[in-house]
Amino acid sequence: MLRKHTLLVAVENDIPFATPLPTATATVVVNVQDVNEAPVFEPVEKFVSKRENLPVDSDVVQYIASDPDIARKQTVMYKIISDPAGWLNVAKDTGLIKVKGIMDRESHFVKDSKYTALIGAYDNDEVPATGTGTLIIQLEDVNDNAPIIEERTIKVCYKESAPQLLSVTDKDGPGFAAPYSVSLQGMSKNNWTARMNDSKTGIVLTLNTELESGEYIVVLRLRDNDGMEQDNTVQATVCDCTGKIVSCSGRIAGGSSLPMILGILGGILLLLMLVLLLLLFARRRGGEKKEPLLQDDDIRDNIYYYDEEGGGEDDQDYDLSVLHRGLDNRPDVFRNDVMPNFMPAPQYRPRPANPEEIGNFIDDNLKAADNDPTAPPYDSLLVFDYEGGGSDAGSLSSLNSSSSGDQDYNCLNEWGPRFKKLADMYGGGEDDMM
Repeated sequence: MLRKHTLLVAVENDIPFATPLPTATATVVVNVQDVNEAPVFEPVEKFVSKRENLPVDSDVVQYIASDPDIARKQTVMYKIISDPAGWLNVAKDTGLIKVKGIMDRESHFVKDSKYTALIGAYDNDEVPATGTGTLIIQLEDVNDNAPIIEERTIKVCYKESAPQLLSVTDKDGPGFAAPYSVSLQGMSKNNWTARMNDSKTGIVLTLNTELESGEYIVVLRLRDNDGMEQDNTVQATVCDCTGKIVSCSGRIAGGSSLPMILGILGGILLLLMLVLLLLLFARRRGGEKKEPLLQDDDIRDNIYYYDEEGGGEDDQDYDLSVLHRGLDNRPDVFRNDVMPNFMPAPQYRPRPANPEEIGNFIDDNLKAADNDPTAPPYDSLLVFDYEGGGSDAGSLSSLNSSSSGDQDYNCLNEWGPRFKKLADMYGGGEDDMM
C-alpha cells in the first residue's frame, strides 16, 4: 500500500533584497510504502504476584499485544519464548497464561522470589513479525518446607562429653521459619538431651549417659513457628575418650576394633587363596591325559554271517546267536601250557656310568633277553574234538604242498632263539650234528 504526501517548498534569501522580488515555490510529492511491523506488548514488562504451589491449569494473567498495522487488519497470536522451569502455558489466540507445572518459590530458577518468562506475539503476515514482552511473577511464600538439621554426623566422648551445636535451616521465608522448637524421639530420650539455643536457630545436643563406644542414631523432631514439623536423624559416634577433645584413633566407625577388622580381612584373603589352590588342582587333574581304552588306529569290523556261499551275499551285523549256535554244542576244549625246562636266567649288564657306552649296553641286554628261555609266551597244546558241521556249499579242494625237499628251511636260523627248535627240526641242524 502506498500513501502520498505533498509538500510545497518556498525559497527566499536570508538577507532581504533592496527591491522586493517574487518568491519561488516548488511542490514535492513523497510516496510512503507500508511495511509489516511487529506487535507491541503493553506494558513491555508486566508484573504479577501469585502464590506458589498453584494448581495446574490455574490462571496467571492475560498478557496481550496490539498490532500497529491497523490498515492491514492482521491477527495477533502468542507463544512462549522463554520459560526456564517449564511452569507456564499461553493460549495462542487470547494470550491467557496458565500454570502448566507447580511453581516453587524455593527453586533455583527463582531469584529474590521472582520468576521471569519471555512471551512472544506475532502476526499472520506472509513474513510474520514478532514482538516480545517480559512477564515477571512475584511468588508468594507458602509454608511447604519443614526445618532440617545441617549436621548429619557428630563425634563425642563417652564420658563427660561436650555439648554439640547443630545448625537448623528452613527454605521458607521469614514468616514460616524461626523460631524453632525441638524434641527427642524414641530411645534417644534415654541417653541424650536436646534444647534450642538462645536465638532459637540452633540445637544444643548433649550425651547425658555413658555409652559404649560405637555408633548411635539420634532422632530429633523439629518444628517451625507455623507448626510444620519433620523428624531428623543424626549419626552420633561415641568414642573411647573423656572431655571435649574427641579421639577415636583406637576404633573406627561402626564400633569395631582395628585388630578385629584386620583379622576379618586376613580370613578373607586366606579363603581366596584356598579357592585359587582348589581351582588350580582341579584344572591340573582335568588336564591329565587319560589313556584311551582302544587305540585310535584300531580296526573295528563286524562279523558277517553268510547263509550260503554259492548264491548272492546276504550279510548283516554281528549276531551273537549265530556264534553261540555252534559253540554251545561243542565239547570242552583242553589247553595245556608247556612250561620250559628249568634253565638259569641270563645275566643282564648293568647300566653304564659313561653315556658313550649306552649303545653297547642296549645291544648286550637285547641279546640276553632274546636268549632267555624262561620268558613268555609259552607254547600251548590245544585239543579240538569238534570242528563244526558240514558246509552247504560243499567241501574245499585239497591243499597240496610241495615236498619237503623243495623247501629251504635255512632261513629259520635267522629268526632268533625263539625258532631255534624249528630250525633244528627242519633245517637239519641236529641231524648234521649226529
